[in-house]
Amino acid sequence: MNEELMRYLQATEERLGQRLENRIAELEERIIGYMRDMQTELLKGYLSAQEQARARDNALEARTVALETRAATVENRLAEIEKKLLLNLPAA
Repeated sequence: MNEELMRYLQATEERLGQRLENRIAELEERIIGYMRDMQTELLKGYLSAQEQARARDNALEARTVALETRAATVENRLAEIEKKLLLNLPAA
């Protein structure tokens, strides 16, 4: 009877071990799925933030170019005024 009980216990242990392995595998698959979903959400959020930053950078670059153009125009006008003043020096 001891031998029969040992076989029964070993078979039960084997079944429980297999069930445990199956359950662990199922949980692992679920966790991997959750991780993929989280990664997708993070990437979507990052993409949105990146697009907003790119739009801000483009707007800033356009403003910078406009300011540089205006500064160059002012410098040219000042240079022309200086030339006219130097050409028409009052007699001393």
